Amino acid sequence: MVEREVRGIRLKVRDDVYDPAEDTLLLLDALEDQELRGKRCLDVGTGSGVIAIRLAKECEFTVAVDLLEAPALLAKENSKINGVYLEVVQGDVLTAFREGSFDVVTFNPPYLPEDPDPSSGITYSWAGGFMGREPLDRFLADLPRVLKVGGLGLFLFSDLNDSEWVLRTCNKKMVCEVVRRRKLSFHEIYVARAQNLPR
Repeated sequence: MVEREVRGIRLKVRDDVYDPAEDTLLLLDALEDQELRGKRCLDVGTGSGVIAIRLAKECEFTVAVDLLEAPALLAKENSKINGVYLEVVQGDVLTAFREGSFDVVTFNPPYLPEDPDPSSGITYSWAGGFMGREPLDRFLADLPRVLKVGGLGLFLFSDLNDSEWVLRTCNKKMVCEVVRRRKLSFHEIYVARAQNLPR
C-alpha cells in the first residue's frame, strides 16, 4: 500500500479506493470557512477518509460512511495514522442515521453520468448513474432529516449534473448556495452549502 500526504493529512491509498483529487481538494477548501468546534459531523462517501479526518481534527464527534467495505476499512486505518477518532459505518448515503443527528454533513458524491460496474467497486466512487445524480438526489432528499435545525451540509456537484436543477432541488427544503467552484479540463465542479434553517 502506498502512502501520500494531502493538505497535511497522511493517507494510505489503495487501487480499489478513490484517491483524493481536485474535487476532494475543493471540498477541503470549503471546510476552511466553517466553524466546526463542538459540532457532530458526518462525511458521506468517505473513500480514503481524508475529509472525515479533516472534520475529526475539529469536530466534537465525527462519523464516516461509505457504501463499500474497502473504503470504510481504509478510512478507519487512515484515521489511526493521523491520531484522530472516527466512527466508521458501511452504509448507503444517509439511510443508517437517525433524525437530527448531525450539525455538519459533507458529501463528495460520484457525479459522472455513467452507471457503476458492479464487478469493480471503485467505479461507485465516480459513476453517479442517470445524469450523474442518483446518489446526490438521495442525499438531498434525506439531508434535512439527519441535520439538526441550523445545521449545514457541504456537497460537491458538477455542471454535468445540471447545476441549476441541483440548486433548485436543494432550495426546496433548505437554503442553498454555491460557495466554491473550479474549472477542470472537461467540466466545472462546485461546492454548495445547504443550511437547514427553521421554516
